[in-house]
Amino acid sequence: MTTITTNEIDAPKTGTKEASLVSALTGTGKTIAQLTDLLGWQPHTVRAAFTRLRKRGYIVERLKPEGDASSMFRLKPAPVKRRRAKA
Repeated sequence: MTTITTNEIDAPKTGTKEASLVSALTGTGKTIAQLTDLLGWQPHTVRAAFTRLRKRGYIVERLKPEGDASSMFRLKPAPVKRRRAKA
């Protein structure tokens, strides 16, 4: 029996606001305020989009800075999921 290695992330369609969110969250990350300005969404909509990304297989990481600064959010590379192939 062989083992198949896959990343089970359901990527959003290109050109959508959700794809823009994924692009913005790669790298150093952004605050909720930065994402609302970038996407034209309300803060609760950005947080709901985080939930949708998690359901798609993304890992949304919260970076809590020192002091009173706002939390930053970024996408963390997803662990590789392994599943067994049918014989």
